[in-house]
Amino acid sequence: MSKFKKMTFLKVLTTVAWADGEVSQSELNLLKTFYRKFDLEKHEMDELKPYLLSPVSKNEKDELYRQMIAELSSSQEKKEILEALEAMVGAHKRIKSDERELVDQFSEWLEKSSHTKRSFGRIRNLLQRTIFKHARDLSPDMDKYFKRRVLKKIELKSAHSKIPANLPEERLYFICLVGTLMAVIAHADGHFDPAEKKALKRCLVDQFSLKGKELALLFEVVEEQARQDFDFYEVATELNRVASYNDRIHLMECLFEVSIADGGMSYEEAEEIRRITKALRIPHKTFIEYKVRALDKVR
Repeated sequence: MSKFKKMTFLKVLTTVAWADGEVSQSELNLLKTFYRKFDLEKHEMDELKPYLLSPVSKNEKDELYRQMIAELSSSQEKKEILEALEAMVGAHKRIKSDERELVDQFSEWLEKSSHTKRSFGRIRNLLQRTIFKHARDLSPDMDKYFKRRVLKKIELKSAHSKIPANLPEERLYFICLVGTLMAVIAHADGHFDPAEKKALKRCLVDQFSLKGKELALLFEVVEEQARQDFDFYEVATELNRVASYNDRIHLMECLFEVSIADGGMSYEEAEEIRRITKALRIPHKTFIEYKVRALDKVR
């Protein structure tokens, strides 16, 4: 396989590594393992640096997938990729069964693939998941904080504000995390007016498919957390752990929607969003891109 094709494959792997919002040291070590296995030069590894610094756009990612499909033209080339994947599994001592299953699916696709639009769709859907997964367990301390301090207060505040009993634990936890960070922006300028509430509701429905009791609960969390002295960085750390990078991007979009709902974005709101996106490991250039996009809506 040519070095050009090997580089395409490594670029695709970086997009997989970014699926959870960061490239960890262990993921970087795996990429270096491939770099050595493929016998690449240092300047060729330098070509990967832009892909390691921040996630690429969806269009660029799709183009990389198309390119990889088009370039894997022989059984020998597919065999090299399969061997590389097996080496990755061997190097990743803590690989889980679902991660192993993903590698197996990818391997099966390579063995059977024909270069069609259908093949492109299959690999795109496959690689939008990640073979580099972090633990998704709830933090016992944070879980206890939400249940005993936040949710309990909401439940006691009004007979009409009962916590939905049928929500899965993970969904309830996610709502509490998102609502807590939303509270920072909703009350950044000292008030949370009807226009901001309407913008937030619309965004939450569009981006997170929240509705009914889930949506009502999140608004209760926003109001309750505005009065609490919570650990901002602990909440952000947990959201990084349980939410995908795309979910964090969607959250940033919602924050900007709330900030411009009253016709403009205050300095305080912009700074709080910047602080939140930095804590959520969203690249600064992405923050600027979405900020400009939001401001264009009110000009």
